[in-house]
Amino acid sequence: MTRLATSEIGQRLRVGVEWPSKARLLLFSVPAGTLPPKASWPECKGLELLLDAKPNETTFIVRLRDLRGQDVFTVLAEDLARRAVGGSESEAARRVLAALGRWQKFLAAAGRSLSDEARRGLWGELYALEYLIMPTVGIEAAVGAWRGPAGAPQDFQHQGTAIEVKTRAARSPSIVRISGEQQLHEAPWRHLLLTHVAVDEQDGAGETLPERIARVRALAAATAAAELLEDALADAGWLDAEVEKHQVRGFVQRELDVFRVADAFPRLTPTGLPAGIGGVAYDLSLDAARPFACTLEDLRAALSPET
Repeated sequence: MTRLATSEIGQRLRVGVEWPSKARLLLFSVPAGTLPPKASWPECKGLELLLDAKPNETTFIVRLRDLRGQDVFTVLAEDLARRAVGGSESEAARRVLAALGRWQKFLAAAGRSLSDEARRGLWGELYALEYLIMPTVGIEAAVGAWRGPAGAPQDFQHQGTAIEVKTRAARSPSIVRISGEQQLHEAPWRHLLLTHVAVDEQDGAGETLPERIARVRALAAATAAAELLEDALADAGWLDAEVEKHQVRGFVQRELDVFRVADAFPRLTPTGLPAGIGGVAYDLSLDAARPFACTLEDLRAALSPET
C-alpha cells in the first residue's frame, strides 16, 4: 500500500507499508538507468536499501528493518520528500541518495547531540561563511571552501588562503583552543588567518543556530552549493531532526578580530615540536596575538585571486 509522501506539486517520493510484515517503506521511481551504481549507495543503520528494476523504470526502496524506529523513519520520509521535488529525475535521485548518506552519519552518531561548545562553534563558522567569505568569493566558492567539518586543519581553505574561525562566549577569558599543531601552520598557504568571534549567549534572545542555518540555506538554495552545504552541516554534526534542541539558545555577535598568522605569531607547529610529539592541543591568549591583528579588508584581499 503506497501513497505520495506529501501533497506538494512535483512530489516523486511515495511512502508505503509492506504486508504482512507491516514494514514501513519509501519508494522512489525513476527511468531505468537513472540511479547511480549500487556500490555508491550509503549503508544506513536500521534501513535496508532495495532495487526493483523493470524494463523502463527502476524503483529505489528504503525499508525500515526495526518497527521501533517508526518515529525517526517519519522524519526521514519528510526530509527525503523535500529532496525529491524539482529538477530532473537523475538530479532528484542524487539528492535523495546524498540525504540518505547524511542520515547514515546521524544514525551512526545517535545519542551524541551537539554540545554547547559545538553549537557555538558552528554558529560562528556560519557567521564567517555568510559575512566574511561569501561577499568576497561568492556563494558556491565559499561553501566549497568550508572544509573544517570534513576534517581539514582549518575551517576554510580557498586557493592559497586558509582561515581558522574560533568562537567563544564573550564573558569567558580571552583564550581560544587550538586543535593540533597543523591548525596554525602556514605551510602550504600564502595566507593563513585566524578569525575570532565573541558572542553573547542567552536563552530566548539573539539568533539561534537553526535560524542561522536557515539564512545560509536560503542563500545557497538553487545553486550548485546547496548539496555541498548539506554535506558540510551533516559533517559538523547537524541534522534537522534535532532542531528543537537548539531553538532556545540565541547568539549576538559582540567582537570580531582577524589575525595574520606568520613569523613570530605565538603557536605550536610541526617544525617546532620535538621528534615523536604530535596531536597537541593548547590554549592561545588573544592578548598575545594582538600585535598580529589585521583588518577585514586584509582578509578579503587575501581571498582575492590576484593575491
